[in-house]
Amino acid sequence: MSLGFVVGESKPTSVTAITSRSLSVGEYIKISIDEGEILGLVERSSVSSAAFTDVRNFHEAEESTEIADINKRDKTFTAHIGILGFLENLRKGQSIIPAIPPIPGTEITQPTNQDLEEIFSPKKDGWLKIGNLLRNKKIEAKINLDRIVSRHLGILAMTGMGKSNLVSLIT
Repeated sequence: MSLGFVVGESKPTSVTAITSRSLSVGEYIKISIDEGEILGLVERSSVSSAAFTDVRNFHEAEESTEIADINKRDKTFTAHIGILGFLENLRKGQSIIPAIPPIPGTEITQPTNQDLEEIFSPKKDGWLKIGNLLRNKKIEAKINLDRIVSRHLGILAMTGMGKSNLVSLIT
């Protein structure tokens, strides 16, 4: 299912997309390019309305509401997406960014649950569940405990962000 299209200036590390609906910050998206499929993360999301661009008072806002309701093309949904890497490499635990950015006009879609499970919830020994994905609670978030304990580990976050909870899950 199409969520939208890449627009404007595109970079290997980020793209902007015009979408069919407002995308949630933290939502994952998929972009297919010649080199393969890319996974991206919505970092910023915005909605604009041409009917409300120059509104200066309450009465203009009230009239603009009627215009916006009639005109289905009034609202523009924009998403700023950070590129995490090629899906195939992310499945292997490697983040490899494309050398060439997606071309404007490239379609963005929603990744399947299988895509996300293969990356964030591998069914392998040594992986420990630490929670679920923020925008897709069906997908477990796991970490590779073997890779973490074989090196020094620092857990940094602000007060109340769950450092102790994470340590209790790991130990």
